[in-house]
Amino acid sequence: MSGKDDAEEHRRYTAPYSARNPIPTISKYREERAARQEEALHKSNDVEESGTNEYLSQQKSREDPGPRPESDDTKQDGIDKGHDDEEVEGIKDTSQIEGQSSDPKKRRKEMKKHRKERAEREVTDPVTHLPVTIHDFTDEALEEVGVNHPSFGTTQRTATGLDGKNKSRTQLHKEHKDIQQSHDAMGELFPPPDFDALRLEMAQISKRGVTFGLAAIATVITGTFSFERTLREDLLPVGGWASAVGGGMLWIVLAAGCAASVWFLIVSVREWMANKINNIFQDEVWDAHRRGVIKASKNHDTETTVWLNSLLGSVWPLINPDLFASLADTLEDVMQASLPKLIRMVSVEDIGQGSEALRILGIRWLPTGAAARAVGEDGKLMSAEQSDNDTGKKDGETDSTNTIQDGMEAEEGDFINLEVAFAYRTRSSSKSLRERTKDMHLYLAFYLPGNIKIPVWVDLQGIIGTMRMRLQLTPDPPFFALCTITFLGQPRVNLSCVPLSKHAINIMDVPFISNFVQAAVDAAMAEYVAPKSLTLDLKDMLAGDDFKKDTNAVGVIVVNIKRGYDFKMGDSGIPLVKDGSSDPYVSVGWAKFGKPVWSTRVLENEMEPCWDETCFILVTPQELNIDERLRIQLWDSDRLTADDDLGRIEVRIKDLMKSDDTNGRMSTRQDGFRALKSGDNMPGKLEWSVGYYSKTRIQQDQFDRQTHDPEIRTMEQLKEKVDKSCERKLRETMLKEGKKEQDINELEQQKAQELKTEQDAMIISAPPPEGYPSGLFSIQIHNITGLELDRLNKRQASNDAEATDEEDAGDGLPSAYCTIILNHRKTFKTRTKPQNAKPFYNAGCERFVRDWREAEVFVTVRDARLKEDDPLMGIVHLPLAELFRERSQVMGFWPLSGGIGHGRIRLSMVWRSVQLQAPRSLLGWQYGTIEVQPTVTVDNCPKDLRSSKLKFRTSISAAKMYTEDGNSQGMVTWKSKRDRPLALAVQSRYSSCLSIAFRDKGFFGDDTAAFSVLWLKDIVDEEETELELPIWKGDFRRATACCLKECGEKLGTIKLKVTFWSGLGSAHSRWTRRDEHLRNVVEVIETARDNLEAGRMEREVGIVDSEGESSGAARRPPSIGSNSDSSSSSSSDSDGEGSDIPDGSAGNKQGPVDQLRDYRRRDKRLHRQHRGLMQWKIPRTAKWIKHKFDRVGDKASSVLEHSSKQPGIETEV
Repeated sequence: MSGKDDAEEHRRYTAPYSARNPIPTISKYREERAARQEEALHKSNDVEESGTNEYLSQQKSREDPGPRPESDDTKQDGIDKGHDDEEVEGIKDTSQIEGQSSDPKKRRKEMKKHRKERAEREVTDPVTHLPVTIHDFTDEALEEVGVNHPSFGTTQRTATGLDGKNKSRTQLHKEHKDIQQSHDAMGELFPPPDFDALRLEMAQISKRGVTFGLAAIATVITGTFSFERTLREDLLPVGGWASAVGGGMLWIVLAAGCAASVWFLIVSVREWMANKINNIFQDEVWDAHRRGVIKASKNHDTETTVWLNSLLGSVWPLINPDLFASLADTLEDVMQASLPKLIRMVSVEDIGQGSEALRILGIRWLPTGAAARAVGEDGKLMSAEQSDNDTGKKDGETDSTNTIQDGMEAEEGDFINLEVAFAYRTRSSSKSLRERTKDMHLYLAFYLPGNIKIPVWVDLQGIIGTMRMRLQLTPDPPFFALCTITFLGQPRVNLSCVPLSKHAINIMDVPFISNFVQAAVDAAMAEYVAPKSLTLDLKDMLAGDDFKKDTNAVGVIVVNIKRGYDFKMGDSGIPLVKDGSSDPYVSVGWAKFGKPVWSTRVLENEMEPCWDETCFILVTPQELNIDERLRIQLWDSDRLTADDDLGRIEVRIKDLMKSDDTNGRMSTRQDGFRALKSGDNMPGKLEWSVGYYSKTRIQQDQFDRQTHDPEIRTMEQLKEKVDKSCERKLRETMLKEGKKEQDINELEQQKAQELKTEQDAMIISAPPPEGYPSGLFSIQIHNITGLELDRLNKRQASNDAEATDEEDAGDGLPSAYCTIILNHRKTFKTRTKPQNAKPFYNAGCERFVRDWREAEVFVTVRDARLKEDDPLMGIVHLPLAELFRERSQVMGFWPLSGGIGHGRIRLSMVWRSVQLQAPRSLLGWQYGTIEVQPTVTVDNCPKDLRSSKLKFRTSISAAKMYTEDGNSQGMVTWKSKRDRPLALAVQSRYSSCLSIAFRDKGFFGDDTAAFSVLWLKDIVDEEETELELPIWKGDFRRATACCLKECGEKLGTIKLKVTFWSGLGSAHSRWTRRDEHLRNVVEVIETARDNLEAGRMEREVGIVDSEGESSGAARRPPSIGSNSDSSSSSSSDSDGEGSDIPDGSAGNKQGPVDQLRDYRRRDKRLHRQHRGLMQWKIPRTAKWIKHKFDRVGDKASSVLEHSSKQPGIETEV
C-alpha cells in the first residue's frame, strides 16, 4: 500500500485513553454544562427582552394605589394568570402550592431556571450531518415517564412452565378474547383502498372484457358461416337428397364447434376478469398501506414499539451481565480520575441490569440527510468534492485548511438512519435489598486511607433520553458494519445511593457521595452527546471478534536530524567573560497536538550542532482525520527556566505521504526556521531528511504460507475470487428501483473493500514477510481471569479456603495494573483496577520495532499498594520471533508466573511490516552493553602517547586499559586488568558514542592527549566487529558530543574488537538503581531468568517434555543469559558464588554461616515473592521509604542538568 492510498483512506478510529484522549472527568463535565446553560440562558434573555418591558409596566399598574375598576382588575389578572399558566404548563402544578408562589416574578424565575436546565441549543447531528436543535432532559421529563409493565413471566398473562399449565378457564377465555382483539387490531393497520380509483379500474376491466367477448363471438360466428359456405361449394354436390343430408350434418358439426368456442371464450374472459380484478384489489390494498406509512412518516409518527418492548422485556433478565463490563469500566475510570484526596480509590465491583428492561418509547425512520458529506471543524457542511478529497482546503487558500471534524466523516456505501426515544422507570418502591435487585444497579466500593472500605448500592431509579443511530449496511452477515450513535441532548438519569450495612451511615444524608456518582454517570454519558458520537463495529462485536486484527497506524514517518546552523543564540554572553551561545536540541511532534513525541540529545554551548539522529513516528487515522502537520522544533535547553523556542518547521503529513520524493524513500531537505506567529521568520536553517513508509502489501511468501484461504496462492487468483464474490453478493442490488443501468461505482467500491479485507486476513494468517524486518507492533491487554495472591500466612490461607472461586471482588484481592516492556524499555502502563480478581482493561499500545526477529516483550502485572513498593504478581515473556513464527496475529491466554500471585492474562498482538529496509546497524536496541576485547593495539604510535593509559567511556559507564610496552618503537599494546573483556553499559545507543581517551598525568589531574570516537549507531548488534579508528588531536568535548567526520588532527589508527550486546545487563546494575522504572525492568528480567532456569530444571527432571522447549529459549537472550560483563559484574545470583555452599541435606548440613550465605545467594528471588525477610510488612515499608529518599536525592541532583523533551511512559490517563 502506497502513501497516497494511506492518505486518502478514511478510517473511523476510536482512540484509547491517552494524553490526547484523556478520561472524562466530573469537573470538566460541569464546566461544559455550565457553559452551555449560560449560553442558552443568554439567548432566551435576548428573545424575551420585549416581553420583560411589558411585564414591568403591568407590575407598575398593579402596584398603583389609586382607584381602579374592578372589572378591569379582574380582567387583567385573568389575562396575566392565563398567560403564566400557559408558560409554566408541564413544569409545576401551581394549584396545590402556597399562594405566594403564584407571584409572576417567582414563576418567571422558575421558567428561567427550567430553560437553563434544558440548555436548548443547535448542534450538528453526527448521524445526518445536518443542524438539529437539542436540549437536555430534566427531572420533570423523567417524572412524566410511566412505570414499566410487569416483567415477562411475573403475571398470569405471561406465565410459562408450571404456572402456564395451571391457568384457569376464566384466564384462558380472557386471553382468547385479548388475542382475537389483537388480531382484529392488526387487521386495522391496513387502511381501506382508494375506491374511486378502484371503481374506475374495474369499469375499464369490465369494458375490456365485454368488448373482447362480443368481438370474439362475432368473429367465431362469422368464421363459422364463411367456413360452411366454403365447404358446401367445394365438397357437397348441388341438389338431391345427398346434398340436403350433407348440409345438415355440416351445420350440426359447425354449430357444435361454434358453441364450444363461444363457451370457451366466455369462461376465459370471466377467468381473466376475475384474476385481473383480484390482482388490482390486492395491489390497491398494499398501496394504501404504503401510503399510510408515508403519511405517518410525514406526520413524524413513530412506529409502534409494543412488540419490541415485549421482546426486550422477556430477553432482558437473560442477558449476561458481563456484556456491561465495558460500561462499568468506563464509569470506574471517570470516578477514579475525579476522586478527591479524601478517597484513595473507587471500584465498580458489580453491575446488573435487573429484571426491569429498558423501554423503547418510539422509533422513527430518518432520511439519509447529508451523511454522505463530511463536516469541517467550523461546523459547516463540506461540498461533495471536498468530502471525496478529504483535504478540506478551500480554493484560494494556502495557509489555512478546513479539516474534517472528529466523528463527522462522510459515510460511504449504503446506510440507514434511525431515531430512538428510550426511558426507564423503576416500579420497585420497597426498601428491601431483594426488591432493589430487580432494578438496574451498581455495587460500588469506596476505599478511604487505611484501606477502609465503604460499600455503596447504587439503584437506577429512572432514565430518559433520545438518540440517533446510523447503521452501515454490508452484504455479509450480520448485514451491519459500523454503527454511529449520538444522544440528542444530555439524558436525564436519577440515581439512589443506599448503604449495605445496617450500622453504616445513611448515604442519602451525605450529599457528596450521591452527587459524585450522579455527576460521574452524567460525565460518562456527556461524551456521546451531539455533536459528539460513538462508533461501534457491530460486525466484529456480533461475531465476538474483539481482538486485534490490524494496527491502527497506517505507516511510519522516518525523520533524520542531521545538523543546524546560523540560528538564534539562546543564552546571551557576558562581555570579556563568556560569549553568547545555545544549548540546542530538536524535538519532533505534531503541530496541532503540540506535545513532542521524540527529541535529540542536548548539545551544550554549541552553535553548529551535528546530531545525526533518527526517529520513527507512527501515523494513525487520528492524525489524518484532523490533517495534522509534522513539527520540527529547535529549542535552547535551560537548567532553571523554561526552554527557549528558537524556531520551527512544519510540513503537512498528507504532503509527505503523497509526494514522490518522500513516499517510500528518504528526502534530504534544508528548511529555514519560522516563529510561532504565522509568517514571521527566524534565523537559522536545519538540514534533515524525512520519508514516509506505508505497510507492506501481501508478499508472495505470505501467499504461500497463509492459512486464511489455502486455495489462493497468487494475487490474480485473489482478484478473481473477489470479483466473483462481489458480483454474486450485489447481483440483486445492482438494479435498484428507479435505476436503469448497473451502478458500477458501487460494485468497484465493494470490490476494493473486500480485496483489502481479504489481503489483511491473509497477511495476519501468515508469518511476517522476509526482507522486511521493521514494522508496527500492536498489543492489547484485554482482561485477567483468576487473579489472586499467594497466601503465605497459614491462618489466612485456611480461612480463604472456605471462600468460593466465583468471588471476583472484595477484601484481600489485588489492585492490579499492567505494564508493557519492549526491548527492556517500559513503554505503557494501564490504569489500576481496585481489588478485582477479574480486571477488565481493553487497553494497549503500538510501537515501531526495528527488527521483530530480535525483539522481545514483557507484560507484567503489579499490585498497587500503600506505603510499600508495588510487588510483582507475575510476568509474561513474549519473544516476537517465537510469537509470530506461524502467523502475524496472535490472541490467547498466558499464565502469570514468577511473582506473588497467579492468574491468566488475555492478550492479542498484531505485526505489520513496513516498506522500510534499513541498514543492519539501525536494527538494534537502545539499551545494551559494549564489550571491548582485552587487547587494543596502535601501529606507529606517537611517542607522547605510548605511555598513556586508555579510558573507555560511554554516557553512563567507564573502564581503563594500561600499556605493557610503552617504550616499544613499533606497535603498542594496551590490555585490561586480569586480561578480561571490558563491559560498558550503554543507555541511548543511537545518540551516544564510545570514546577512547589517551590520558596522561597532569598537575591538576589527567589530561586528554588524543582520542578516538566510535558512534554506536554504526555497528551491528551481537556481532564481533574489528575496527580501525582514527586517533584525533583536537576538541575532545565537541567530538564526543557532535557527530563529526573530522575531529581535528589525525595522529594514527587504533585497532580493537568490539561487540554490542543488546539489552540491560549486569553492567547496568549501578545505574539502574537510580530510577524506579529501570529497577522494575531489572526485576522483571531477573524473574524471567529464574523462570527459564526453573523450566530447564523441570525438563532435566522430566516434568516437562523437552520437545516443548522453543528455539527462542535455547538461544541466549541478552536479557536472561549473562553478558560478557566481567570485571564490572555485580550480580549476586551467579552460580559460582553458591557452588561451595552445602545444600542442606543430611550429608551436607548447613551451619549458621552457610545458611546466611545461602540466603544471600537467593535473597532477590525470595524477596520478589515476599518470602524470607520481606514476608513482613515492616521491612517492605522500610524499603519503600528508602526508595522515596533516593528519588528525592536524584531529583535534587538533576535540578541543574540539561534535559530534552523526551516523552515518558504512555498511560491511559
